[in-house]
Amino acid sequence: MEKLLKRVNTLINLPDNMNTFIIKNAQIVTPDEVIAHGAVRVENGVITAILRNVDGNMEGIDAQGSFLLPGIIDIHTDALDLEIVPRPGADIPIAVAFREMERKMSTCGFTTVYHSLHLGYEVAEHQLRSRYSRREVFEGVHQAAAGPSLIHNKIHLRFEVTGVNAYEECLEFMNKGMIGLLSVMDHTPGQGQWDKAHFLKVMMRQGKSEERALSEYEMLTSRPKIEGKPLEELVRLATELRIPVASHDDDTVEKVNFMHALGVRICEFPINMETARHATALDMYVAGGASNVLRGGSLSGNLDVKTAIREGVLNTLCSDYYPPAILHSIFKLHQEENMPLPQAVNLATLYPARAAGIQDTTGSIEAGKQADLLLIKMVEGLPMITHTIASGNIVFQSALKGPVAQYARQTVNDELCV
Repeated sequence: MEKLLKRVNTLINLPDNMNTFIIKNAQIVTPDEVIAHGAVRVENGVITAILRNVDGNMEGIDAQGSFLLPGIIDIHTDALDLEIVPRPGADIPIAVAFREMERKMSTCGFTTVYHSLHLGYEVAEHQLRSRYSRREVFEGVHQAAAGPSLIHNKIHLRFEVTGVNAYEECLEFMNKGMIGLLSVMDHTPGQGQWDKAHFLKVMMRQGKSEERALSEYEMLTSRPKIEGKPLEELVRLATELRIPVASHDDDTVEKVNFMHALGVRICEFPINMETARHATALDMYVAGGASNVLRGGSLSGNLDVKTAIREGVLNTLCSDYYPPAILHSIFKLHQEENMPLPQAVNLATLYPARAAGIQDTTGSIEAGKQADLLLIKMVEGLPMITHTIASGNIVFQSALKGPVAQYARQTVNDELCV
């Protein structure tokens, strides 16, 4: 154990001037293979060369055999809303919450994050009891993301179709260029995650009578929705603006067909294997929660993501409610499911990039792409990120604290990634 800690705590020294550098002696994970004893050259934040079997004496930063992965791309994480309002009614300044959240995201290996912010979801707004309007949240996050930042930040607008009064605001945000991804949600009971029997069971478990539970069910299912022509116009506008669109909680083949016909190309959190399989057959990107993989199943008895990945009907991992899950899921799939490491890594990097339409600039270690990189050591079978690099800038650096090392060092270089 002492030797292990000594090895882990030997920090990789990266230069202060990051305009041009080479990382050598790395296990480079490309989309198709792992290159042992490889090297990557970075110039002005861009990968310019990938070298094989390099001379150990060549000038460069010694990765000490660490894995070199592309930075993780998370297209769905609810973490920022919870950072802004960590408890009902406890509002944190949006700029502070944003800065602290992206710092946390960098420690999880994220170099591009689509912060999922709900709009029109009155139940969630009521539960948060925040003094911030949704407009203030969206505009505050957009403003913060447009300034100097550690990682690449975008907004994933989660539009609830029962949010009739928020429809025009949704269109406005898209037209203003504030939105990087749109998803269409419907949390009305009787479909999706909440079939009628499950909804009534949960309500009665909360102490409500069957009569009261049925009354609430009727009230919720009778609410007006954005559907028909307005829904078509919403997706059409997103398509014209080159904003990727995702469906959410699809539970039937018919619903997948309907969303696909509208122009939706991402099937997010399919409820069962049938919908995941059908969405795959339609060449949609099928996304599932990494926490489902890490924990070993769904919280609500829905699709088992690991099984869907094994059967080839799910190709994109997102963090949903637990950001560290993605990195650990990659190595869990590699170690326990014998999935080739490049294939496991692609689930969190290349496929999310393709789903979001940013694959030309990031998502894999290839010449010409942004130097969005992770250096990872394995510690007692678990991946430990020692460096997160976004556009060639170190945004996170760490080491273990133990009996051999008296302290852990964590730095962020002065030049921030914009």
